[in-house]
Amino acid sequence: MCDLIDWTTASIPTPSSIMSEGPSGRQFPRRITKRKGTTRERTGCLTCRQRKKRCDLGYPVCTQCVRLNYKCKWEEPRPLVQESTHSTKEVSNQTVNIPFRLSQVPDPILFWVDDHSDNTSRSSRRHFLRYYAQTFTHMLTTNIENNSFLSVFLPMAMQDSALLNALIAWSSSHLSLRDPAFQQVAMQNRLTAMRDLRLSLESSPENAESNLAITLVLCSMESIMADNDKAWYLHLMGAAGIISSRVCIESGFDGTSSSKLLQSFDDAHTGRWLLRNFAYHDILMAVALDREPLLPSHYFVQLDEGPLADSYFGLASEILTILYSITALNKKVKSLNADLLHSDTSSNITSHKTRSSSMSEIASTFSSLELRLREWVCPPSNDESLILFTESYRSSALLYLYRVVRRGLPGLEEGLSPKTAHEVATVVANINKMPTRSLPECTLLFPLFLAGGEASEESHIKSIRHKMLDMIESRGFRNVEVALSVLEKLWRLNLERKATRATKGPVDWLDIVLQDGVLLSLS
Repeated sequence: MCDLIDWTTASIPTPSSIMSEGPSGRQFPRRITKRKGTTRERTGCLTCRQRKKRCDLGYPVCTQCVRLNYKCKWEEPRPLVQESTHSTKEVSNQTVNIPFRLSQVPDPILFWVDDHSDNTSRSSRRHFLRYYAQTFTHMLTTNIENNSFLSVFLPMAMQDSALLNALIAWSSSHLSLRDPAFQQVAMQNRLTAMRDLRLSLESSPENAESNLAITLVLCSMESIMADNDKAWYLHLMGAAGIISSRVCIESGFDGTSSSKLLQSFDDAHTGRWLLRNFAYHDILMAVALDREPLLPSHYFVQLDEGPLADSYFGLASEILTILYSITALNKKVKSLNADLLHSDTSSNITSHKTRSSSMSEIASTFSSLELRLREWVCPPSNDESLILFTESYRSSALLYLYRVVRRGLPGLEEGLSPKTAHEVATVVANINKMPTRSLPECTLLFPLFLAGGEASEESHIKSIRHKMLDMIESRGFRNVEVALSVLEKLWRLNLERKATRATKGPVDWLDIVLQDGVLLSLS
């Protein structure tokens, strides 16, 4: 792609600049000579431009600044016309600038609400809804035809004021992460949405479709806010309660009788996506918190509508079902470890045979799941970044599988180390090939965190750190900040152990999560 010329700064030759006046007053063409040598770099970071070095445009930190440990500074974008008085806001005598990057897809357009408006004014609510639509238009790849954040939630909100208030709460909360001036109105909208949810559950408990949609929107909102790390989990539990009270989930359900699962929903398309939405959060919660899923969510993932990519997990629906199976294996491993911990040294031969049988079963299940993941073929797509994203989910599922097996079969740890390193490298390579904002950025958090938790090479750690910092700066999602803080502590502790040649093995991110009491949200 050719670079665009900045016509506001380019000098245009004029007749007087290319003609010189001779002794007789006649004008002669001026001799134009080309400058030799290098010219000052006009693009890239300010640090490289000051040093008159070529910048590779790596954002937020370029390669030169990383190599030389310089502070990488970037020039603020210059407006084409005079900026509106609302383009920046004075907050506590400090100017808050909206993050923006050159040569990349721009951030969603910010439709600022008047300073004197509140959450009840029609103007403010329209702006918040427009911002919600703009946000998800830019966050999702254009090849995801089923943009359900818009095609499901917005039509439902036209008939349900409680869901409409939940979307406005999400939008204003996201704005408050980018501009603190919206914090008060965001809190008002969140309280309104919570009140409406309570009233809806009390007055219309049979309306599973609307109540589930509201709960999932609030779950997503509390996840990105992360100011109360328990709130998103409580909303997820509430969603599980709504589903289990209205949806018929029979033991032995094989995924073929979808009508039984969708009979409580007014629209089958809406019901399918809401159940998949819940399944995505539920399965990733089980991985992040080392718990069982709240519901048999793999049934819901199997309700896909053809080959369309899902707004949350792209083409990785089969990967999610395998992740659910790995959580079941994790339950067996934890049960086995608990038995070993509480078993007496004088246990009888029968209990020893039982443990041996359990370990053999774990090994067999591990081999089956690993083979299933490696032989799985990604569905075809014209979007290469979508395939890279899906392959990253496959690698993160393998990383989670290796983590689980290491706990149950310590004897396999040596053989799993090279496999783990390979999958970390695969995730890093895939995310480095993805164009920025080609896929839902927050959805990349799961493979990034799983790879970061196993990364040991400095180059891999830097790539993961830079991508997560880019996500934080561009979207401001605080659950990404929490996840990165856990990884930073993990990397620091493991580096200290390596430097001191400690006899203990590497620190595990789950130990940090449990020790610090973090309800980690990777969705």
